[in-house]
Amino acid sequence: MADNSELRRSNPWWVTPESIEDDTKLVAKRNSVIDYDPSLRKEIQFDPPGSDSVLYTMRGPRQIGKTTLMKLQISDFLKRGVNPWNIFYYSFDLADSKQGIVDVIDAYLKMSNRIKGNERTYFLLDEISAVDDWGAAIKWLWDCGHLENSTIFVTGSQAPKITSQSKRLSGRRGHSTDPHDRAFSPMKFAEFVGICDKKIGDFVRKGRLCEPSGRREIFYQLASGKIPGDLEGLSGRYLDGLNDCLYEYALTGGIPRIIDEKFRLNHVGAGLYAEYVDGIESDWEGQGRTPLLLQQFCRAIIASYGSGTNWNSLRSLSQLGSWATAQEYGLMLEEMLLVAVIRQYGEKRKIPLISKGKKIYFRDPFYLHIFNSSSSSADPFLLAEEYISDDARYGSMVEGIVADHLIRLAFALSKNRHAFDYGSHVMFWKNGNNREVDFVMYQGNDLELPIEVKIRNSVYARELTGLTSFLDVTGARGGLVLSKNEMDVKRDYLLVPASVFLMLV
Repeated sequence: MADNSELRRSNPWWVTPESIEDDTKLVAKRNSVIDYDPSLRKEIQFDPPGSDSVLYTMRGPRQIGKTTLMKLQISDFLKRGVNPWNIFYYSFDLADSKQGIVDVIDAYLKMSNRIKGNERTYFLLDEISAVDDWGAAIKWLWDCGHLENSTIFVTGSQAPKITSQSKRLSGRRGHSTDPHDRAFSPMKFAEFVGICDKKIGDFVRKGRLCEPSGRREIFYQLASGKIPGDLEGLSGRYLDGLNDCLYEYALTGGIPRIIDEKFRLNHVGAGLYAEYVDGIESDWEGQGRTPLLLQQFCRAIIASYGSGTNWNSLRSLSQLGSWATAQEYGLMLEEMLLVAVIRQYGEKRKIPLISKGKKIYFRDPFYLHIFNSSSSSADPFLLAEEYISDDARYGSMVEGIVADHLIRLAFALSKNRHAFDYGSHVMFWKNGNNREVDFVMYQGNDLELPIEVKIRNSVYARELTGLTSFLDVTGARGGLVLSKNEMDVKRDYLLVPASVFLMLV
């Protein structure tokens, strides 16, 4: 039987709606020197048409803001006049069984039955992946009619347990134009720029770059070989500032707590690095795996960063027992949203070549830094600064940032977000002569775009033999080269500064 007093402590707004503003997450947000409200919160349809119930899942690594997003949403519900008793929040960090989930929700329904009325109920169930069989509990509650006229929003940092259990809920997700399963990632570069440089943020807010439809239109203009005036204006006025922001982003990544500490102290303490490593390792152990081997595997990824690799090579570098173990580690990190595994593009059938080589990038720069420093006794922030001070390593890090943002862009462009798989839309290309293209963006008949990343002062045509080979083989209309400073129209490709391009995502 659930403890009613614990439910009241978790939902103090039932008595005093204004108490939500005293929540520790919202207090920390107000005390932060950065003002960040995740864009994902505005994309979720909490109130679908009619009275149908709908269930969303949101997965993402620990301590990137999932709980804060929930508390911000609760505050919004209360401000718009939702009955406080129609809002139920609970963290399942300490729950030990599916019966515990049922007991908690049953206790809430009994407490609120005569108070909350007939309006929609919002269930915000945090860290539900702590319970192995949580999907069975939600299924039972749904089938018994306990979740009628409700929006159920569940989160978890153990992504495999979120994705596997959500599959058990087929037919019990409700109808929504939004995908039912969402990935919550650290802030994008464009969001970071809005925080880091107010002048650039104001410029962007006044133009087409402010709206998703405007950004998509500009991207397709680039893909067709034209440089839109919006990007020329942004680059002409603010290129130096954007490049400075990109350097800072490569140092801190998009994690709000890290950015806040860097902005306040011009340093990030070793304790914060350790805290994030501990969180990742906790989730890793929750899957029955060894943290020490995880660190070795992540350092193997860093050693091959920006280059093609394979599971056997990563096995050798990390001293794992077999290539199958290396594959298991890589795919688990991919599912945890810590890395992106970019597969090779098969230009004949327009599909990823699963058995061929691959490139692996961290989804956020900070994840690279925490594993790069995990075996060192040196100050991790100084190690991070040292790492990106090397031009080649910095170029590889920007390539990783581009990989993550192309995945986000591919999702935004997708016509079927419910079944989105980035592996079929963001790939790299390599031919038998070892000529390569860093990325290929593929969207069926709409788009087949080769993209090269060259973060250097000058880009020469002789460096782009991979891109020209791709154009010859595929008949694609042209390519895109992301440079450090250059913006120009060439015969077969456009040159656009990487920091400017990243503002489109």
